[in-house]
Amino acid sequence: MMDKISVNCQAKLSEAITCLTTMYRDKKFVVVSLRPGKDRTLDQNSLWFAMYKRISEMTQIGGAADARRYCKLHFGVQILLNEDAGFLAEWYRVMRHLPYETKLAMMGECHLFGPDGFPVTSLFNRAQGVQYTDRMANYFTGQGVVFADLLSEVAA
Repeated sequence: MMDKISVNCQAKLSEAITCLTTMYRDKKFVVVSLRPGKDRTLDQNSLWFAMYKRISEMTQIGGAADARRYCKLHFGVQILLNEDAGFLAEWYRVMRHLPYETKLAMMGECHLFGPDGFPVTSLFNRAQGVQYTDRMANYFTGQGVVFADLLSEVAA
């Protein structure tokens, strides 16, 4: 059993303490890891899904799910190939030989990887998430997609 709790208010702090106390009472041994900072998942994921929707509205790429698959394959995979030797080795061993259309399809919902598809953005740290956002914005701005309103909300 592993729980992850982001503590960003008094209620979440209480929840974390209660969870730790319960685990200790039940198991007598608990490993705790703490790190300061904000999890990328909430803010970045909501921005990305808004960007995927905008891409789908302003290009011929298809729906938001199509935009997501495209971005994961073209921008996310490249970030991980450049920065994660383990990902690079596995990608070349398992995925490289597959046809483009198969790789693209695997980035979205599929039986093998579930509703989120091949893990790419879920492996990102915060800095990689920022790179991903920047690469999407740069590429699709060049295709006429406007993100100024979405990106200004993040900066605010």
